[in-house]
Amino acid sequence: MKKLVAAVLVTGLAFSGVNAGSASAASGNSIQSVDQLQQGDTTLEGAKLGSSIQSVLKNNSKPIYSHRPDGKEHYYEFKQDDGVLVVTTDGKKNEGKITRVSMSYNDTDGPSYKEVTEHVSHNAITREHYNNVTGNFGYIQDDDVSYQFSSASPSDKDIKLYRIDISK
Repeated sequence: MKKLVAAVLVTGLAFSGVNAGSASAASGNSIQSVDQLQQGDTTLEGAKLGSSIQSVLKNNSKPIYSHRPDGKEHYYEFKQDDGVLVVTTDGKKNEGKITRVSMSYNDTDGPSYKEVTEHVSHNAITREHYNNVTGNFGYIQDDDVSYQFSSASPSDKDIKLYRIDISK
């Protein structure tokens, strides 16, 4: 009996160890999120492209809702502790599939523009702008993922990731 229990425990640990190393969905304005999205992850802050909006509605507080006048796109804005999540769907209200996800983080404390440019493809479109009056910002578009950067003040030249957008 002891051998059977030990075998079950060892087997359980072996299988759980395999899952412990797997990547979770992209969350936060971190370089880990950038890497996951660059590797093809289609989930950002719990919203997966192609999934039903119900998967997001059941896990988040009541959103601000709006839609395109022709009803072909629906927009759900969720206030979260670390920023604002905007999910776009097709179809009918509260029944559509997710087509775009945007997350604007409260803090510009993500990875730097330079660091992210080292993690995206060589075909990515990159722009950066520095101005002592209007401020500093950057933008990277890599296929269906875009990253936006800003600094806390015009005198701060270290622009950091503050927004991520993914689409189909």
